[in-house]
Amino acid sequence: MANQAFLTANSYLGMVIETTEGTLPTTGTSYWLPVTSPQITPQQMFLRDEALRGSPTTVYDQVQGVRHDEFEFKTYLFADTFPVLVRSILGGTDSKTGAGPYTHGIKVLNNPATGSQPPTYSILDFDGANYFTVTGAQADSLGITFGADAAAEATVKYLGNPYTSYTSAPTVFATQSLSTEHMIPAWDTSVTIGGTQSGLANTGGVTYTNISTGELTINRKTQAIFTLGTQAPYNLFAGPIEVTGKFTFVVNSTSDVFSTGSGAYGLTRSPEPILVTLTDPNDATSGTQHSVTLLLSAAQIHSIKRTRGKEYTELEVEFTANANNNDSTTGYSPIQTSIVNNVNTTY
Repeated sequence: MANQAFLTANSYLGMVIETTEGTLPTTGTSYWLPVTSPQITPQQMFLRDEALRGSPTTVYDQVQGVRHDEFEFKTYLFADTFPVLVRSILGGTDSKTGAGPYTHGIKVLNNPATGSQPPTYSILDFDGANYFTVTGAQADSLGITFGADAAAEATVKYLGNPYTSYTSAPTVFATQSLSTEHMIPAWDTSVTIGGTQSGLANTGGVTYTNISTGELTINRKTQAIFTLGTQAPYNLFAGPIEVTGKFTFVVNSTSDVFSTGSGAYGLTRSPEPILVTLTDPNDATSGTQHSVTLLLSAAQIHSIKRTRGKEYTELEVEFTANANNNDSTTGYSPIQTSIVNNVNTTY
């Protein structure tokens, strides 16, 4: 049909780990992620010719410079697909345990021999009309938000090579395999602060029931490296990890530990464990609910702010995770993750 518009609702996203960096695999495990707001943005640089030519004007020509592409999307937290995003930014291998349900433990990759680089991915984005693939995709940031009256969400950004467009899906993405897992509502989230951390076990920490919203962001400061001889990146390079976040508390005490008293967490040097567990109330295996756990074993709380913009007083606190031995396999790391689901293969 001529002049036919294409339906956004037909969009979908696929990802696959590359065996050769920057090369679209022909085989492999394709992961299919339900997404909202997917966006590929070509980062095509144009070089301006502003050489003087005796006329009262500025730009005489523009020629193409180097190019990389960026891909961003949002997704709700699904226990079976979230590990794909975690591994893409932390890089560590999946230490799967259990016999159903399965626990997928993913930590930071610390391997100087490979530059401690996470695996690269090929991403397929079908926008309802065309298929676009971005190869060599390296995660730049992963942000998680959880508010009591909303679904838990993740916002992800990747840097990759210039995209290739197709009119049909490449072989590795030819067959979709979509999950029936339910998204995690943020109200079913537990936040424990303080105490003593050993592995994922916390002793003596306080689980706060007066938190209304939370955020946690993992940044890699990924950048495209360019060298002579090619317009595309020589390398998409993931930098060191920084983990930050914030919580909003309903003030329910005259002596909160964050902003009052001589030992207030937000006013003194006091790195504390922060354990966040988002539990899926609608998916279970062998009676165990699926879940996503994020652990920062040594987080410094700072930038406290008591606010009165509502009818009740609130307390906003920010935190930055310190690198520590508990969250690492080797060396130091500011975070570790553990996801429980019914996937019996490693990510």
